[in-house]
Amino acid sequence: MSIDSLNAQYGLGDQLVFCEHPSGLVFAKVKTDHCTGEFFLQGAHVTEYQDLLFMSSQAVFAQGKALRGGIPICFPWFNSHPLDANLPAHGWARTSPWQVLSTRFQDSAIITELGLIKDQFRLVYRIEMGGVLKVFFEATSQSDISCDYEVALHTYFRIGDIERVSISGDLKEYGYYDQLTKLDHAASQEPIHFDQETDRIYYGTASSIAIQDPALERSIEIQSTGSQSTVVWNPWIEKSKRMSDFGDLEYRQMCCIETANVRRRSVRIEPGQTHRTSLQIASRPL
Repeated sequence: MSIDSLNAQYGLGDQLVFCEHPSGLVFAKVKTDHCTGEFFLQGAHVTEYQDLLFMSSQAVFAQGKALRGGIPICFPWFNSHPLDANLPAHGWARTSPWQVLSTRFQDSAIITELGLIKDQFRLVYRIEMGGVLKVFFEATSQSDISCDYEVALHTYFRIGDIERVSISGDLKEYGYYDQLTKLDHAASQEPIHFDQETDRIYYGTASSIAIQDPALERSIEIQSTGSQSTVVWNPWIEKSKRMSDFGDLEYRQMCCIETANVRRRSVRIEPGQTHRTSLQIASRPL
């Protein structure tokens, strides 16, 4: 569908406008009295909301390439494929073209529904941009047998200084698996701090998490439903240098808190069944 056709059918005046990126990718700008935001149709990828999300200055905008930052959707597997290492990391959802299903202005928010059908899954992703950001990921099985999948809303948050932030909330109730050392760790009541490369999977229902960011004098509040695991990630110094689509020092201005169902907490759905994972992001002054 052309940009003109998208705007004619789904645009909402100046509040939701579809545009063509210099790369040729299609994206939408949201601007209301309550927020500004942006999302791309490739990957149903939210790239901006109220300066709370981090996008790398080295992100590659190209057809079939994953964007570094914002909220990539990892589906139907997380990290490398468990059976075929030649398949793309984190699945196909974040690099596939999604279709606009509907748009509307409701309760002071711009609500967009995007859809994708592939590999016997029907996916719907609803993005609500208002006083808070809400996203809802729904997967429905179109298979005639039960199937498993993994999903992660791989959110990159913009922070002021990685060495000063702390993460508090429900994660303190759960132990974690360290993907770097391959070791399990017991729960700790202490907030999470960063002083080295961090790649952890916390197993449990962490419905409320907060990033305390004194450098930017704010707290980012993260709420989720339908999530049985949470990934906490920062590449730190050496890995940042190895990533071609990430600045060498950008690890200092970001951290990932990923609302997920991965590894030991993957999702099994029966034929015709739907599972939803949702995320809400807001901020308040410290």
